[in-house]
Amino acid sequence: MQLPTFVSSRDHRSIALLMVLGGVGAAGLAVDPAEAALMNYTLDGGDSQITGTVGSTSFNLASWTMTATADSSQVQSGTEQGVPYYFIPTTVTLWIGGTSNPVATVTMSNYTSGSNSFVWGVFSGDYSSYFGQGAGSSGFGPMDLSTTPDWTTSSGAGLNNISGGTPGIYNNLSASGVWTGSAGFWSQTYETSGGTLTVTGRSNGPGTWTITSVPGGGVAVLLAAGLVRRRRR
Repeated sequence: MQLPTFVSSRDHRSIALLMVLGGVGAAGLAVDPAEAALMNYTLDGGDSQITGTVGSTSFNLASWTMTATADSSQVQSGTEQGVPYYFIPTTVTLWIGGTSNPVATVTMSNYTSGSNSFVWGVFSGDYSSYFGQGAGSSGFGPMDLSTTPDWTTSSGAGLNNISGGTPGIYNNLSASGVWTGSAGFWSQTYETSGGTLTVTGRSNGPGTWTITSVPGGGVAVLLAAGLVRRRRR
């Protein structure tokens, strides 16, 4: 098993999608306000850079940031090739060239490959069995969720502490915190709201992974999206 987004890996078996996601949850999903635990997730690529195109826009050695908001009470877990992981399906946004004056801001698109469907979301993986106690990686990527939940290790972006960084990067995605480590974006082609994103070059570098709670658990946001049912008294 290799680190997602940083090290090449053998092709993985695809698996079919359990949830049809248009943002946060599957059709018909209802979350009780008392159980909602909305969190903000941010991966700042820091010194990591990417080169490529998105739609008709080109970028060279650009900084990047990925963000998402998700309900941590909807986290899914599993083990793939001896690596325990957590994953929350949600909408993921990519900022190319910084968040204050970006070259482009796009939403990553879910996609199908053959008979398999993949959905973007937040992930965290435990690599202690490969790299020693405390080794982990967290970030964003597509997963095929249906038969045996599994992420696609050759897509997305993440931050790891394998060669230095703060401990605790691997977690269940429900605890607020800030972690540092090596950030990287996988050179790949992705579909986005702004057209096809083709990353032709990339460099890893020190980056930051941040999780913060949304005040009030984000119930107002979920209510507006129609994903929360009010508790009947």
